[in-house]
Amino acid sequence: MAQVPIATRPVVPPGEPKNGSIQPSQSPETLPSIPMIPEGVPDGMLPDVRQRLLRQANERIQFRNRKLGISHGYYVKVMFLLGLLQIIGLAFFTKGFLLSRQVLPFTSNCMDQQGRDQCLKASPFEKTVIVVIDALRFDFVIPVEGSTEPYHNKLTALYELFQNEPENSLLLKFIADPPTTTLQRLKGLTTGSLPTFIDAGSNFDGDTIDEDNWVSQLYHNERNVAFVGDDTWTALFNPFLYQNLTRPYDSLNVWDLHSVDNGVIEHIFPTITNRSAEWDVLIGHLLGLDHCGHRYGPRHSAMEQKLIQMNGFLKDLMQTIDDKTLLVVMGDHGMDQTGNHGGESPDEVEAAMFMYSKTPFFGRVAEAEKAYDISKAGKSFRSVNQIDLVSSLSFLMGLPVPYNNLGFPIEELFTRHHDNKLLAYANFYTSVQIHQYRNNTDLLKNDEEVNLKFSKLLKKWPVIVQDPSTSPEAWFAFAQEAREYQELSLEKCKDLWARFDLTSITLGIVITIVALTLLIVYSKLIPSVVIAQLNPQFFSSSIAISFVWIVLMGSLYVVLKPDNLTLNWSLLLGVAIGIANGILAPVMDRYSIPWLISQARERMDLNGWTYMALTFIIMHSLVFTSNSFVIWEDKLVAFWLSTFGFCALFKATRLQNSFKRAWGCYHAASFIIMVRVSSSITLCREEQQPKCVSNFQITWWAIALLFVAAYLLPKIIEGFYKISSSFEGAASLWITTGLRGLMFMTAIHWTLEYLEHNAVLTQSLGIPMNLLKLSKITIARIVLGIALIAGNVGWFLGPLCIRLDLSLEPAAASASPSAKKEAQILGYGNAYGSSYFLLVINILAATLLVSKPLGGLSLCLMIYELLTLLELADLLDIRHDMISVVVMGLIGYLHFFTSGHQATLQSIHWDVAFILNEKITFPFTHLTVILNTLGPFIIVSLCVALLSIWKITPTNKPITLFSRIVENATGILIYQSCLTLSTLIMAAHFRRHLMVWKIFAPRFMLNGLIIICMNIVLTFVTVGVGSGKVVKRWNELFGS
Repeated sequence: MAQVPIATRPVVPPGEPKNGSIQPSQSPETLPSIPMIPEGVPDGMLPDVRQRLLRQANERIQFRNRKLGISHGYYVKVMFLLGLLQIIGLAFFTKGFLLSRQVLPFTSNCMDQQGRDQCLKASPFEKTVIVVIDALRFDFVIPVEGSTEPYHNKLTALYELFQNEPENSLLLKFIADPPTTTLQRLKGLTTGSLPTFIDAGSNFDGDTIDEDNWVSQLYHNERNVAFVGDDTWTALFNPFLYQNLTRPYDSLNVWDLHSVDNGVIEHIFPTITNRSAEWDVLIGHLLGLDHCGHRYGPRHSAMEQKLIQMNGFLKDLMQTIDDKTLLVVMGDHGMDQTGNHGGESPDEVEAAMFMYSKTPFFGRVAEAEKAYDISKAGKSFRSVNQIDLVSSLSFLMGLPVPYNNLGFPIEELFTRHHDNKLLAYANFYTSVQIHQYRNNTDLLKNDEEVNLKFSKLLKKWPVIVQDPSTSPEAWFAFAQEAREYQELSLEKCKDLWARFDLTSITLGIVITIVALTLLIVYSKLIPSVVIAQLNPQFFSSSIAISFVWIVLMGSLYVVLKPDNLTLNWSLLLGVAIGIANGILAPVMDRYSIPWLISQARERMDLNGWTYMALTFIIMHSLVFTSNSFVIWEDKLVAFWLSTFGFCALFKATRLQNSFKRAWGCYHAASFIIMVRVSSSITLCREEQQPKCVSNFQITWWAIALLFVAAYLLPKIIEGFYKISSSFEGAASLWITTGLRGLMFMTAIHWTLEYLEHNAVLTQSLGIPMNLLKLSKITIARIVLGIALIAGNVGWFLGPLCIRLDLSLEPAAASASPSAKKEAQILGYGNAYGSSYFLLVINILAATLLVSKPLGGLSLCLMIYELLTLLELADLLDIRHDMISVVVMGLIGYLHFFTSGHQATLQSIHWDVAFILNEKITFPFTHLTVILNTLGPFIIVSLCVALLSIWKITPTNKPITLFSRIVENATGILIYQSCLTLSTLIMAAHFRRHLMVWKIFAPRFMLNGLIIICMNIVLTFVTVGVGSGKVVKRWNELFGS
């Protein structure tokens, strides 16, 4: 039988004029037809000729597909090299900038420190009970007159005892050194050292502590340490704990307010009363207060209930201990007004410390009435550093002070008898310990000012000790002089704690500049057709030259042995030089520098959109030159996006075609409105208050809007698909059924979450708590499983959003039954984009699950903005202009801020880590936090490809299409690289600035995470898998 040729014509979407379609490229396309058989071929030879022609056509298609696959692979490889170069630059800068202090491996002993076999024991206590109440802020434990806050005037037992039994109790403000994360605070509370900023990253991955501390000193002095509570202690000190009385509880499930506290309360009292002979020090660490802050903030009724519970627990504990036991109660840090911590605001660093014994023991400092003033929420109340507890506890328990300690003895613990002799001894022995530490630290030992002060102390000590007539005033004066030495030493250590490695910082900045330059040359200066030819040379030469440089740098290291570079870092530098050299070599072989400069000038003269893009990039980069601009970055980003919207609206009014003009104005106005609505969702930084009011909370109305969004967002996406007649094939399954179903399940999940933590509703509805938790986790697992596993597997199978309609040609339909048929391919005008966007929907559904209700609403608005931008890019013909990728990048930043984040440690939503499981489970715990934090940037990175493939018909030049996709992908990397480079330079410039660790360092760390995330997603997903799969699928099906 002879095959019937099929004539084809494109479909003009409903509502479009026949002579003015939205997409100019939607000109009539002809599907690859079956090769025609030449006339005059005998009938008997027709099958053989037909088979031969088909085989030749298939061979040509397979050859093109192989060529396409090879070319596509080289694009991915070169992008990987460029990303690797950026990451190496970031690694060098991080190595030099994020401080790391010198930890000495030595252990203190009584003979070296105090010149005696047995250390000074400055108390009559035989046992010590230490209770850490996580996030016990100082104002939680003192009376605050007139306050109606739920966290005030509830934990009253401590201050009442401090007032009524001054010789039996002591209450002080307990100042934590930032970063105020639990693991770092426990290090400071046990070693007396100052953790550095980089330690914050290990807060959730603690290893056994490797420096001298009072827990290990107790172990080495054959004393048993019993423990119950936060398992961070077992991560740090497990070898030194008495295993028969060690009961750790999972510490990071911030959704659980009660398990750890109930466990501590359950075990601590029997341990004190029934097993006291087995332990010398008992430690209990309660977490409910901290978890309540993370979950609800301090202004929730759950905080009130938790403080009342702690009040009763401490009252019972003080009644339970005997006369020979010292009780120490302390907070490791405070919490800010959102319930988070990690920074250095007063609310975060001001914890409480309380000591109690049934035996009179404690003294008071001079002018006690002024020192212990609780007015203005205790603003002027006497404070001590948390590291001061280390030397104090060491003397109270008869231990040597840990070798790396920098704190000083707390005065009230050594002055009850008013002769001040004990205080002088404690201060002098602590000064000796600090001097030993300094003398063995290269960076500190040559400080003449500090050494001279210690020499004076050393000369005075024998005189004052041997003089039997030394008065209490003389002892106190000596103690004060010793304290001045300790304070000076601490101040010097804070200034010179660890050197900024300027060599590594400079290398990091230089490598980042080189990477940015290569990105610009690769993306903007060399013609795309040439790039496709040069990619194999870029990759092969980079690999070869990198091996040469690795050998060379290794040899130089062996010969020169540079102080600032280890062998591994030297080899890594060789890789960076090799990549840069390997990419530049083919470019310089073909082009001269003057020609590249002339290309750059030509690019600068394109149009006003390009100048707007450059303006946005420069302005955003300059934001990091001022801490005030960094603080208000979220408002600046919203302003720039609105500016683009208004400019797009103006340009739309100038379009000649009335249909395009109407659509353009509609989309531009929609974009402006969506940006404005999105920016109304706020989570304020501490520095923005009181000019900013946070509204990012889990409320019933936010959850109700999630259900509304579950209905509306699929409808909106359907509307955009119908513009190009693409709501066909798999689109309905993915959008109407899949996305809507997953969004409804996500809304139900957050409804259960709201019910679980609303005791009144839960009790009134009679819902079992275990059933709520099980249902919530089950729904989350189903949603994430469908979105990330089933959805992506289905997408890889090749869903197409098209439908083929066959009909007879009208003129010939009645003339002959064998007349040619006409095919209409619905969705042909957006064949690539409609299929690719289904992948975006998969990631969107997963990100919506791990985003809190208002964050989910923000992401829904983000999708509307992105689709609107794609339509504007098509209508205004700016799909390949830099302004499009810059605006996409700004959309990512806007929705990072409006989804409840800021460039601060305390704004990380650690609680979402337990959406899938109540315990930490790799990789699911980490995946949820990453999606929650970086979700907007991941979605934007995926959508960059749509600028090149949205509303275009399949092309017979797929390699050219890939080059355009890569150009936009590298374009957004150029934008982000400029921001990252600016933060590196400004962080290095402001490295001694007062706000460096509060503002500039976190902002640089955020940009570092974003550039790494973007490189991974753009290289391996957007270019590597997403667009590659879509383009190759059409090429294989139709041979285009």
